[in-house]
Amino acid sequence: MNMKASVHEAVVHLESSLAQDRDSAATSIRLLKLIARVVDHWHADDSLKDASALTDSELLERFVISGAVSVSLDSREQRKRDRRIAARLDFLAKLKDFGGLLKAKAVAELLGVSRQTVNNHISAGKLIALKEGNDHLIPGFQFDDNGKLKHLEEVLLLIQDASPEAKCSFFLNPIRLEGEKQELPYITLKDGASEQELGVIKREALQYLSQMAS
Repeated sequence: MNMKASVHEAVVHLESSLAQDRDSAATSIRLLKLIARVVDHWHADDSLKDASALTDSELLERFVISGAVSVSLDSREQRKRDRRIAARLDFLAKLKDFGGLLKAKAVAELLGVSRQTVNNHISAGKLIALKEGNDHLIPGFQFDDNGKLKHLEEVLLLIQDASPEAKCSFFLNPIRLEGEKQELPYITLKDGASEQELGVIKREALQYLSQMAS
């Protein structure tokens, strides 16, 4: 039987199955999706050539094994994606306690500059920004009543290779300034960091980046 005839026979058989009842149709559709997924896996690892030489029994056995592996991998990847999404949502919720999240337009109005200038600051690493679709969410802790925190850009320059989330974590976790005194770096900058305190923040920033790299 040639390929065209084989395909025709398979389609006729499928149509007959789908026409029987709702349960048969639903099961057939699920099987088709599973077949497509397994064949995609076989195509990716160049297993299709070998599969064509198998008997029906051997092909079914390989399909069952591959299908189980495929479903297992897909489920595992989905759980990973779910955990990443949950972690991001939790992170964004926590930022609301530290000035919230501002869009580029709001930051432009706050600083008295154009939106393009804000985007330039983001691109240059002079502001922390979290990508959200086609826009940016800019953590509000980077600003005070006078605009951008003084010395913010100097500190950001030291951790420029860190992710936006890691940069936020640095500013929002306490560091030891002198003696037993601990404070959040952004609070120290907001209160007008002394030269000594700024030196400590910069030293901690370098250590923070070094720890992330190791």
